[in-house]
Amino acid sequence: DLALYRAKAESRGTFRFFEPGMDARLRERRSIEAGLRVAIREGQFEVLYQPLLDVRSGTIGGFEALVRWNHPTRGVIQPMDFVPVAEDTSLIIPIGEWVLRQACRDAVHWPEHVKVAVNLSPAQFKRGDLIAVTMNALAAANLAPERLELEITESVLLHDEAWVRSVLERLTALGVSIALDDFGTGYSS
Repeated sequence: DLALYRAKAESRGTFRFFEPGMDARLRERRSIEAGLRVAIREGQFEVLYQPLLDVRSGTIGGFEALVRWNHPTRGVIQPMDFVPVAEDTSLIIPIGEWVLRQACRDAVHWPEHVKVAVNLSPAQFKRGDLIAVTMNALAAANLAPERLELEITESVLLHDEAWVRSVLERLTALGVSIALDDFGTGYSS
């Protein structure tokens, strides 16, 4: 089965023989998934902030929220090592919501001109409650919507265009900024 799924993922009309490494990758993936479930339950994530420089003024105009997983035995696990599994299993939804809430709670203590940027997963967007989740996070933190920037990837734009546009327009009407993250690295590349 593992060889079959790998062949399907690579391209049509191809085949793959089973390799022991396939089983090791699957076991690692299952371990990460199980660990993520525990991490969500036990609050093993933290948000770090990368400064965003305003090139016109030379000052920090905001910070981008970056999630890290503090695994009790493996140490800090970088997003590239767990986000793909979280995306595939829909665990990205509770992780993403937690990051949004935490970023809003943290940003409320920063100077009023400083924004916080939060990456959104396509899964969060597709779920259909993004506006309510965003409004709840802002209200719970008492953060002005103008201080929040939501970063979306171009893959979000490949879905139901009218619906996506409607959601983006409603978010911007609230005062939330929208940014296209990693443009040119996905479909448009």
